[in-house]
Amino acid sequence: MKKASLLSLLAFAALTSSAQLTLTTSPYTQNFNGITSTSGLPAGWAIYNSATATSLGLIQSWSASTNYGRYADTLNCPSDVYGGGAKYYPSANNGNAAKVAPCSAQTSFTDRAFGIKQVSQTNASNPNLEPGAAFVLKITNTTGLSNLNLSFKLQSLDTTTPRTTTWTVDYATGAAPTAFTPATAVGTLTTGNLLFSNNTVTVNFGSALDNKTTNVWIRIAALTASTGTGSRAATAIDDVNLTWTGTSSVVSAVASLPATSLVVLGNSSADKVTFGYNVEETGNYSFSIYDLTGRTIRTEVVAAKSGDQQLTLNGLNLASGLYIAKMNNSNSSAVAKFTVN
Repeated sequence: MKKASLLSLLAFAALTSSAQLTLTTSPYTQNFNGITSTSGLPAGWAIYNSATATSLGLIQSWSASTNYGRYADTLNCPSDVYGGGAKYYPSANNGNAAKVAPCSAQTSFTDRAFGIKQVSQTNASNPNLEPGAAFVLKITNTTGLSNLNLSFKLQSLDTTTPRTTTWTVDYATGAAPTAFTPATAVGTLTTGNLLFSNNTVTVNFGSALDNKTTNVWIRIAALTASTGTGSRAATAIDDVNLTWTGTSSVVSAVASLPATSLVVLGNSSADKVTFGYNVEETGNYSFSIYDLTGRTIRTEVVAAKSGDQQLTLNGLNLASGLYIAKMNNSNSSAVAKFTVN
């Protein structure tokens, strides 16, 4: 019985996707307005740290209530309100009104943007953002779709940051990609340098992302160190527009149920494994790890919030081999495989 259950888990693991956004009717648009402390980020979106050309990196923690970013301003905003990490900034679409607004007024702007404040690579609270910061969109697949085109606004929001950050747009496919391909992006791809700016960037992926039956990842990433001296850029993206040709041929029989996804982040060790997960239904989930015999290694309850989240389990004392992690509640579940060498 245990072996049969484990085989079912393995089969489900092969089919489970870690992507969060399913493309339906073109275009897909996202303006990042209306995010609350309980709603989480829009489906598919996350900020990562430690990103490289060959690594997705690690999910940056997110809470709209604690990451409600303000601009840095020598007259209005002290450093304690624009520290590093993921942010929910007033959009540069607000123009000079937001640029000069005092900190106390910046939370009132309803046109907002998805952002990140880079800090030193060794910053204790938000490490590996400079370089290594990335805005990441995960797409379930592009089955039946072709000719994907992307446009977005890249915003530089802090007129007191002299360093210049250069961003790149790249893409990958697969459940856990290990290599990203740079895309040809047209537009200004730098932020910082004491500028308040709002630049439109466009990307034509050609046929590179056509008809992919696996996860598709699109990133806007800072893969090289900033140039100059002094403090680092506050950067945001806004008004994302993704278009394509065709109609998806994949229809899920359980599309009306809450979706849960689970993926292993980084390298697993005998004592520590880090997972990324996303749930649409906030609440308590059972989280378990099994070995190949079906024996339960670890089980605990996770109080999950919607949006991309991260969970690290320590003190596992695992032997070398293949393991299965499962996360579920009464409505949905997901599994992920990982190996300890």
